[in-house]
Amino acid sequence: MSHNTIETKYRDLTPTSRQMFEDGRSVNAGAAKGAYYHAPYPITLRRGQGCELEDVDSRTYIDFSNHHTSQVLGHNHPAILDAIQTQLTDGIALGAATGIETHMAQMMCDRVPSIDRIRFVSSGTEATLHAVRLARAFSGKPKIAKFEGGYHGSHDAVEISVAPPFESAGEAAEPSAVATAGGMAPRAHEDIIILPYNDEENVERILSRHRDELACVMLDPKAGIIPIRPDFIQSVRAITKELGLLLILDEIVGFRQAKGGFQSHIDIHPDLTCFGKIIGGGFPVGAFGGRADIMDLVDNTTGSSSVFQSGTHSGHAVAMAAGCATLETLTS
Repeated sequence: MSHNTIETKYRDLTPTSRQMFEDGRSVNAGAAKGAYYHAPYPITLRRGQGCELEDVDSRTYIDFSNHHTSQVLGHNHPAILDAIQTQLTDGIALGAATGIETHMAQMMCDRVPSIDRIRFVSSGTEATLHAVRLARAFSGKPKIAKFEGGYHGSHDAVEISVAPPFESAGEAAEPSAVATAGGMAPRAHEDIIILPYNDEENVERILSRHRDELACVMLDPKAGIIPIRPDFIQSVRAITKELGLLLILDEIVGFRQAKGGFQSHIDIHPDLTCFGKIIGGGFPVGAFGGRADIMDLVDNTTGSSSVFQSGTHSGHAVAMAAGCATLETLTS
């Protein structure tokens, strides 16, 4: 089937989606978000139920992505609907602790042995942002290392060499730091050391050379479609321990791998871990947690904290209710 035939069929089957996209072009800056756009226009969905989605033209699809893995139980799961309805009745945003965030924190600490303390935010981007700040404050060092092709959110400290142009990427054994997004601070890439996946020898060489200026190593063990060897992840943990470097594991996607996340699946203990997606049951959520001596830098209950973190919707009661329901259902 030719490209033109496929596109013609797509247009014929989705006329309402096309009209709604065209109607929005004068007021929306593109699609609802960058990941939602594909040519010639994206489908507009009306509802979801279980593993099925229905679009505005009443066509039904099987959902293989579960909204970027955030709907791990499927759409409109009764346990999540019950939990959020109860919380909505009690209040949506109350401007104070509600206790449900403590229940959620206890569940996460029980599931993930490397987590002594945890802090909830509203997105995976926020989680990695604050984890990097913690690492810099704890270590007193300015730079971070991350792997070429690893995505850790959309802030200047990490959106480097996610998908660099081939001509700018450098050598396979010595990748260059390349800013990924427009509008970033001009020198943001200068504080980032880029590492190659699945290459223990060169990872150790690069980290050894920069150990005195590195605050941490960030690692996504499930980076897109890159096949990453479990023994390589274990080697990175061993190398960072040997060099005295903090390891931040990005479990924003990988947490779905096992009850205790990807780290429990391959038996490693990172110093800090970032979470998102499935722990909010479909609501905006993020979290970072880890060793008590590092996490206590954000604790301001006994005086000024070394690293300040707060947010209007951090630990949002409805997201926490949905997250608790998700984890309880996954565990039962």
